[in-house]
Amino acid sequence: MQLSKLIEEFKECSGPYPWREFRRLLGQLGYEPKKAGQAAGARRKYHNGKTGHLIMLDEPHDGQMGPAMVRRLQKELQDKGVI
Repeated sequence: MQLSKLIEEFKECSGPYPWREFRRLLGQLGYEPKKAGQAAGARRKYHNGKTGHLIMLDEPHDGQMGPAMVRRLQKELQDKGVI
């Protein structure tokens, strides 16, 4: 799927949103997973080398990001000018 289509789907989504699609979007936006530490559990970190932006979030256990998480990440990525 093209990056522009992934961005539009994510921007228009009000939740839930598939975790695997979000990881795919982050990868195409230049974010790389970073090690979160031994006791991190479901905590995930993604870093964008170009912008220096770091996203920290908990991986959803059911594979679906809830509406609150989707809204927070939409705002965060828009504020950083990534989407």
